[in-house]
Amino acid sequence: MNSCRTRALILHVTDHSESDKIITFYSPDIGRATGIAKGAKRSKQRFVNKLEEFSLLNILYRPGKRNGLLFLNEAELENAFLSLRRYYERYVVAMYSAEIVMRFTWEQDPDPVIFSLLLWVMEALENGKDPLQVGTLFHLRILGATGYQPELDRCGSCGITVQSKNKFTLHPGSGFLVCDRCEDKINSSMFSLSVQSLKFLNYGLRSDLNKIDRLRLSRKNAEEALIFLYRYTRHLIQHDINSWHQVKTLFSVYPDNA
Repeated sequence: MNSCRTRALILHVTDHSESDKIITFYSPDIGRATGIAKGAKRSKQRFVNKLEEFSLLNILYRPGKRNGLLFLNEAELENAFLSLRRYYERYVVAMYSAEIVMRFTWEQDPDPVIFSLLLWVMEALENGKDPLQVGTLFHLRILGATGYQPELDRCGSCGITVQSKNKFTLHPGSGFLVCDRCEDKINSSMFSLSVQSLKFLNYGLRSDLNKIDRLRLSRKNAEEALIFLYRYTRHLIQHDINSWHQVKTLFSVYPDNA
């Protein structure tokens, strides 16, 4: 088979046998894919110091048989994003972002928007943007890109907007908000959200990706917004997000059941 070339952001790396590595990556051309790099652990030229999580590569690969593992022939390093593996907060949010993508995508189902979001989150973390705010914005935009955008601008029951003085809570089963006047009508586990956090999330959905990291949110509100997105996502996928337990260690204060 002929070899193909594509850009790829590495999401996960595992050792395989004595000399090989299994690489899961996301590409704008083929989407999420998994390939094997034969001899990667002893390679002096093709793969040395390149096959690391969160690295941006230009890879040469051969398609596998019957949609099996791809065969990675070589890789050129475009950006190692080294600080993401040196600083704990950046690493945790990068790991969380990678897991979110793996939860919401299918094998070899490309979406250039998702690749652009992945590249944005890695660059924002590398450039020293606040990890929790970056993680919140990334999680929010991934939900939008995959068709699971929550309704954040009004009460899903009575329609009152968040510009009012009402307090709002999340109804995780539907992804809509409930104002304090309607809360007693719905028998469900709720999570409160401040109007400030809701306005930030709405701006985050509408803003241009190249300008989105100019938004500012307090640490407390960033934590609140991210807990909201996590709870909503956990309900959607009916599965926990493993790296959430590391994300919680970044919070100054968080509920025991966050």
